[in-house]
Amino acid sequence: MTNIAIVIVNYRTPGLVKECLASVARERAPGLTLKVYVGDADSGDGSTGIIRDYIAEAGLDFCTCFDIGVNGGFAYGNNHILEQHVLGDPGIDYVYFLNPDTYVRAGAIQALLTTLREHPKAGVAGSRLENPDGSPRAYGFRFPAPWREFFGGARLGVADRLVPSASVKIENLEETGQVDWVTGASFMMPRPVLDVVGLMDARYFLYFEEVDLMARVRAAGYEIWHVADSRVVHLAGQSTGVRSDEKLKRVPAYWYESRYKFFHDRYGKGQAVLANMLFLTGDLVYRAHRTARGKQILDAPFLWRDMIAHGFSLPKARGAR
Repeated sequence: MTNIAIVIVNYRTPGLVKECLASVARERAPGLTLKVYVGDADSGDGSTGIIRDYIAEAGLDFCTCFDIGVNGGFAYGNNHILEQHVLGDPGIDYVYFLNPDTYVRAGAIQALLTTLREHPKAGVAGSRLENPDGSPRAYGFRFPAPWREFFGGARLGVADRLVPSASVKIENLEETGQVDWVTGASFMMPRPVLDVVGLMDARYFLYFEEVDLMARVRAAGYEIWHVADSRVVHLAGQSTGVRSDEKLKRVPAYWYESRYKFFHDRYGKGQAVLANMLFLTGDLVYRAHRTARGKQILDAPFLWRDMIAHGFSLPKARGAR
């Protein structure tokens, strides 16, 4: 019997959590025990009661929902669930981190499990993320590096063609294989690997916490796998309000702080500052070539102001009161 703990942090998306749980329920199979833990991050909208009522009405006795007590962010919420409900259970073999704004396609969980079993050095297996119509989202990536930030700011098609590895996102990722990191919306880890590398860094409020975790997984000698057969629909941004298809929406301060923390912790303060300067230099190139071609500049509102105000600061402590 294989036991998988599924960890879900909810923030004001009880309707989506119900759809997610319904999809997970269809994944139960002989020899596979699923234990689902839904923690509510102080939503203040009755989420806990709504989800508990659904669990009871649908007969999902393998699911439980409870209050975390504070909205300390994604890493904080996942860590709370693990510490309070999962890590004390020696029977858990794997931990599956799943966003509340997802639902899994048939066989998605089994595909992650199979990949981890087939590759003993695998420390993380992540899903192929899709839109509801089946079109792919971004799901496999290279680690951010200061030199890549210039290309990310410049957004020049010719540069991307000349230096394909400059992009953090790996394009046309159709086959199962190794990557630097996978999105935190749907990924599974063997319990022993989690015991070795530790939990997410709760100093990240939101964003980059999974990148940091997987950098530590790689540093410990494990592999990160993208699993093409594990198909999961991700309705991105429903909890955070930051959606990738809304190009001109202002980016919250915590995104800049999390980004700076990742560069700071991985490369040092000097390289973190360099990463920002390279990105802003690239953005000047982007603005110049868009203006010369008479095209709209599609930067997030107040990008420079927010980068300067928040992009050179580590996140403030959260999660306690």
